[in-house]
Amino acid sequence: MVSAGLQYITGGRAWGIFDRDHQEAGHEAMQKLSAYGYRGDDPVQRYPDLRFDGALTFNKVTDVYHAAVAHDEDQPAHLHVLDTNVCATRCAEEYGNPCERFCPAAVYEMADNGNPTVREGAGPRRHLQINFSNCVHCKTCDIMDPYQIINWVTPEGGGGPDYKGM
Repeated sequence: MVSAGLQYITGGRAWGIFDRDHQEAGHEAMQKLSAYGYRGDDPVQRYPDLRFDGALTFNKVTDVYHAAVAHDEDQPAHLHVLDTNVCATRCAEEYGNPCERFCPAAVYEMADNGNPTVREGAGPRRHLQINFSNCVHCKTCDIMDPYQIINWVTPEGGGGPDYKGM
């Protein structure tokens, strides 16, 4: 209580004397693939020995199942991507589509278009597929997206995770 009172009086300084802790937003701290020396967006480059055993470590889809996520099938998507072309081009090349990795519920997936047309120097173009029914409403995508083009809005119908069984 004393510390809270001193912070109120001193504009947020801890115990009234220490400067406030300055944090940078997650999307501002994200570095490009080139800073790590990665080639392409294959996640095996970062975690070559990662295996999910189903007892101690679980994949994202299993974790979503245990969270008992439930959304109405006919409700509109509550995750809006302002420009999906950015995901398929700039984000894939510069950051390796981090939404596929930072989302704890495997909501974002770069799927093949099925179009065999190959861009010069690259593989077949992929598109962003949003599996919004997996969303656990953590809002990580809204915070960590390097281009800030993902908007999370409150879903209709009150759906989402039910953590009672965990």
